[in-house]
Amino acid sequence: LRGRIVEQLQLRGRIVEQRRRIFECLQLVRRLSDSATVRFMLVCLRVVAISLVVTLLAGCPSTDQTLVLIGGQRVDAGAVDRDPLSVLPSGALFIGTLDAEALFRSQLGAQVNTIVSTLLPLGPESNFVPSRDVKRIHGAVYAMQGADFAAILQGQFDIAAVQRAARARAATPSGLPLVATRYGDYDIYTVANVGFVPLTRQLILSGNETGMRRALDRLRYGRAAGGLPKWMTDLLDQTRSSPGITPSQTARPAFAMVGDVAGQGVLAAVSQQLPFLAGMTMLRVLGNFNQPGMNVVGSLTYGDEEQAVAGAAGLGQLQQLAYLASVFATWGFGGRMPDMQVTKQGNNVAFATEVDTSMLNMLLGMVAETLRPSQGQPGLWGG
Repeated sequence: LRGRIVEQLQLRGRIVEQRRRIFECLQLVRRLSDSATVRFMLVCLRVVAISLVVTLLAGCPSTDQTLVLIGGQRVDAGAVDRDPLSVLPSGALFIGTLDAEALFRSQLGAQVNTIVSTLLPLGPESNFVPSRDVKRIHGAVYAMQGADFAAILQGQFDIAAVQRAARARAATPSGLPLVATRYGDYDIYTVANVGFVPLTRQLILSGNETGMRRALDRLRYGRAAGGLPKWMTDLLDQTRSSPGITPSQTARPAFAMVGDVAGQGVLAAVSQQLPFLAGMTMLRVLGNFNQPGMNVVGSLTYGDEEQAVAGAAGLGQLQQLAYLASVFATWGFGGRMPDMQVTKQGNNVAFATEVDTSMLNMLLGMVAETLRPSQGQPGLWGG
């Protein structure tokens, strides 16, 4: 009995000692929590924890194509769908828009299908049919790190199927691999430096790698906002149908191109082969795909009237340019440009011309060949 009493007393002593130590620890924690240094450390730890969570969330690809990241915030994709030109980088040499449906309906549909399939090198598993899915194409050409371009394909896309097909496709029809590269919050799929990025259910970004990265930067840093001058948007918007008007009820243009090229060094260099470009500051072009193939009207603005006189003369003599003749002969076209009507008024030179289907097929063939990657020959856009 006496032994049991001793054991109980010893047990009580240990319990009292443990309670004393716990109380001392609580007191220490309370004193530490009153310390400004510790409070600062706790705030820092909280910031680190939040940063880790944000980083992990940002690193996870979004499968919700109804949202798009702009400036680090997910917003309604409709904001970008309504203004696809806002995604294209600023500083373009030329920017244009094309009614793809009108082009697919023309005799050039097969050539255009080849070009679009090059921009999106996917098989039938992607549920992507260019003539069915692509409604409009917006594009721009730049001189950022050489000859760069970016394009927005607008329509209705099965984005989930496109992404699955892109991830599964080890090689493309060209024989080159389709490479996926993570850039910010998006996956860029490229074949020899030309590729695409699914943005929303209605928009797919395409281009060479530099052009696509600069476009994604606009979304990444919240710079995707309409920045084109009104005269540009007014001209480009002429290719769009008005509400309630079908394409057969109007003679609206099928494509438009504009350019503000004042002071562009690359244009000055090209003007050695194409003299009518010397001194040009602005370009406006409209066209359709009616008979005989394509009809084009436009105007060029020059720095002064003297340059406009020289530009009009150069444009009117385009057929005689040895440079163009050699290029056309290389592509088996016989070296003749179509006839062109040229009118000068002040600093502006207006022009109009018709291009037949055979020449259009040749020009589209050149575009397709330029875009098509091949082993050891990545094409105009590098690799």
